[in-house]
Parts: sequence; structure tokens; C-alpha cells
Amino acid sequence: MKKIFFVFLASIISLWAKPYTDMLGRSVEINKAETFVFVGPGALRLGAYLGLREKIVGIEKLEQMPNAQSPYRTFIGVDFAKKLPVIGNGGPGKMPNLEALLNVHPDVIFTSFIPKDQIELITQKTGIPVVALSYGASYGGKGNKNLDEIKASLKLIALIANQEQRAEVLVSFIQKQEEQLSKIKLPDTSVYVGGVAYKGIQPITSTEVDYPPFALLGIKNSIFKDNPEAKGHQFIDFEALLKANPELIFTDMYSRAKIQQDYKENKALYDTLKAYKNGEVKEVLGFNNYSTNVENLLLIAWQIANYMGYDVDINAKAQEIFNAFYPNNGDILLEKLSYKLGAK
Repeated sequence: MKKIFFVFLASIISLWAKPYTDMLGRSVEINKAETFVFVGPGALRLGAYLGLREKIVGIEKLEQMPNAQSPYRTFIGVDFAKKLPVIGNGGPGKMPNLEALLNVHPDVIFTSFIPKDQIELITQKTGIPVVALSYGASYGGKGNKNLDEIKASLKLIALIANQEQRAEVLVSFIQKQEEQLSKIKLPDTSVYVGGVAYKGIQPITSTEVDYPPFALLGIKNSIFKDNPEAKGHQFIDFEALLKANPELIFTDMYSRAKIQQDYKENKALYDTLKAYKNGEVKEVLGFNNYSTNVENLLLIAWQIANYMGYDVDINAKAQEIFNAFYPNNGDILLEKLSYKLGAK
């Protein structure tokens, strides 16, 4: 009799459920969306952008750790994050703790970088709707244009969480930034980016073929000009960097200590590079920490444009971008993060 009652109850609830199509093309039925858990690299960030901080009921342990490269964690706040129940350690493709999920029992679980079979397992074991998000092909998703996937994920979360107006404003801002950056005319200078963070800090030989800030500006990583088949993150040989000998080198702030240490140990070799010899090595913010920090990505593109001769007030641009991503909190966040954004 009890089983019949629960089957009947489930049937009634399903009548109220509304179907949504997630970023993996799965149909997910949701009947209530007031509390959330975000699982996997980048998922929580998108929730923070949409102002869902107070609706989070569980958090990955990794997300409780502050990191200057991930402004959304500073926005959420360490004290707030540490008061939330831990639902797993976190990490790419890492399963959350199913028992912990059941204990906090969110209305919806949003995931990124979680394989489809694991998503189905979470749904099966917990009975909680799971919605897959995407950061694009370069960052674990299926789409070729990363920002398009991120914008679509923001809209999807907003549709479910009743934050459509907020998403519309933010997505419109991102699109406007893309348009403005694409129209900037820069000199035909050979450029390279090194020290790109990838699962932690990396040496100057860590780079990216389609480095997103370059892509926003329509410029190419010169190291791959003769290798059109190359894609994604790459570790190159230092000899390849010497051969390409770019006029301008950008380095990821996140890997500063490693690059500086390597420079001290191999100064003569580094100084044979044109960029080092001419003082044309410029540091930019990092954006890839537990996936893409979109606000930093946009700001890096403006930093690069500025270093290449485009007249822009970087500090004013930082305030504009951060206030768009974190309304009424952008200036405060920048002060806490202590980014040194000095112009060229």
C-alpha cells in the first residue's frame, strides 16, 4: 500500500515538473528550484555570477579555498563557504559524495566537467534533477565557441532559477565586450603567451593555441603559425620558443614565481629571446583556475590591447567589468584581490 502511495505521489509531482534541455542535450524535469548545489569546475562560478549565493546549500571542499585567480570565491566569502556542508572534494570528473548530497537535498544539482554516465548515476542514486552546464570545447564542453557555451549555460541556470533578467544583463554585457574587443586594430606584432596555468602553476613553455584573450582580439599565438592542426593547451620545448622568437611575450601572473625562478637559473638563455632583450615581456592576469574566470578573461584581453598600444584605462575597465559580474561588489572585490593592473 505504501509503495502504491509513493508511486501515486511521484506521478502527481511529475505533473508539476517542467522539462529543460541541458548543455549535453539531456531532458531534465524540475518541479522546484529554490536551493542548489554546484558540482565540478566552473559550475559554482556561474551561480555566483547570477547572484545565487544565498541559495547554495552544499559546496565542494575545493571551492572553500580562496584564490586570487578566482574572484567568485572572494565574492562568496570564505566564512560563508566554510559554513556550508561539504558535498565532495571537487575536481574535474570527480563524483560528489552521494550521501552528502542526499543530506543537503538541493532542488537542483548543476554540474560541469562531469561525464554523462556519472550524471545519470547521480540522478539515479539521489532522485535529484541534475543539469549539465558547459564551458565550450576547449574546456570540456561540446561547442567550438567557448563564450557562447558559457553564455548559454548562464541563460539555462537563469531560466531554472528565475534569474532571467540578471542573465540577460550579464550576457548582453559579455557580448558588448566581445564586439568592442573585436574592433580594436592592433599592430602586426608576433606574440606568445607562456606560463598558462594548467592544473596549477606552469613554466613559460606552458601555452595555449587558441588563447581566449588573443581570440577576442583576433590575434594568433605565433608559436603555432606553422602548425595549424595544433589545438588546446600545449607544453612546448624551449627550443621552439627560441626558434619563433616572438617580439612580445605575455606571462600568466599565476605562474610568476615559477617563471622568475627559471629565469634566474637560465638567464643567458632567456636573454637571447628578442622579447626579453627588449623588455617586451608583459604580465597579465590568470583566468584559468578551476575553469574559466570570464571576468578575468575579458580584462586580460584589454590588458593585452593596452600593452600593444591601444589607449584604455585598465583600472577603469576592471571596475566596469567587475561591477557587471558582481553588481555593487565589483570595486570592493578589486580592493580585496589587490590586482596590480598597471598600464603599459
